[in-house]
Amino acid sequence: MPEGGKRITTGLIDDRERWDTFVDESASGRLFHKWDFLKITERHTGFRFLPYGIFKGNELIGICPLFQKQMHGINLLLSPPPLQSVIPYLGFLMGRRYDTAKQSKKESMLAIITEDLESEFAALAPNYLAITQVPGFIDVRQFLGEGYETRIHFSYLIDLMPPIQEIWDGFSSNLRTKLRKVEKNGYRLEKSTDISIFYSSVAERFSDPDMNIPMINRAYFEDLFRAYPDELGLYYLYDAEGTVTGVQATQEYKVFTLWMGAPKMTAMPGNEFLQWLLLQQAKERGYRQMENVGANNENLNLFKSKFNPSLTLFLELSRQDLIGRMARWAYSTIASRAPMKRKVLAYIE
Repeated sequence: MPEGGKRITTGLIDDRERWDTFVDESASGRLFHKWDFLKITERHTGFRFLPYGIFKGNELIGICPLFQKQMHGINLLLSPPPLQSVIPYLGFLMGRRYDTAKQSKKESMLAIITEDLESEFAALAPNYLAITQVPGFIDVRQFLGEGYETRIHFSYLIDLMPPIQEIWDGFSSNLRTKLRKVEKNGYRLEKSTDISIFYSSVAERFSDPDMNIPMINRAYFEDLFRAYPDELGLYYLYDAEGTVTGVQATQEYKVFTLWMGAPKMTAMPGNEFLQWLLLQQAKERGYRQMENVGANNENLNLFKSKFNPSLTLFLELSRQDLIGRMARWAYSTIASRAPMKRKVLAYIE
């Protein structure tokens, strides 16, 4: 459809360099959007990666990574695919033309792009479609007009621009007291390439019957860390006796992101001290923000909110036909009961 004299079109592309350059230049691009990250995810989830590009003439103005799979007779179309705690959000991504446009221009672009994407979705004919956008991208009105349901998710952001003392003063008094005590005990932080302890802690968490997502194999993490040695970090906190008291995987791209952590490992507040050390490191390296992924779990929120973050939201859009609706009903009433959870449509939730 024409927009400003040139036609906007949507289609599959196969150009890793062009895709990654677009992600690098987009204000909202995340490491999750990078080509190799998506291809590795395709390999380990069994979902087919569909790299859609949105073009104005020959100019790439947006991308939309989708993942498709037929499962038990159900056609799923998802972005991100079913590794929610590993890829919390993905969705379509707009470029600099959109980022710098006036609001009226943004809305006209989104109207046309939504129409084009809807045509692609219709051709793929999913029974269940879900797209979760990056934090801050809230203009989904065109999709709401098409009958999509919306779920709100939350994440935490810490502003790293103020002086470090000002950031420290914003912490809860209880957290500051804990950090002072730990600081005297000879703890040390090490960046590592050994994922053994990290993976065992993640495996323990995912094996919990209350978790509503399938287990992630070790090779997936190994492939990701191998592909992004500079952007993915793995940090261990050791006490004076050499015992690991905290584990944190990070993404160090445009935002310093606390990506995945281990459950509390000792009676000492190792995770708190580890995050404080990483916050200082991120600030020293010039990052403007630190994201602590996920703010939807009440128990974890009590821990994360002590660092005085701001709350940001991200939106999940979904639509289903009768078959997709029945699948969700089956999941919520039958499959969500352990041990059936891992066997029947765990990815629908």
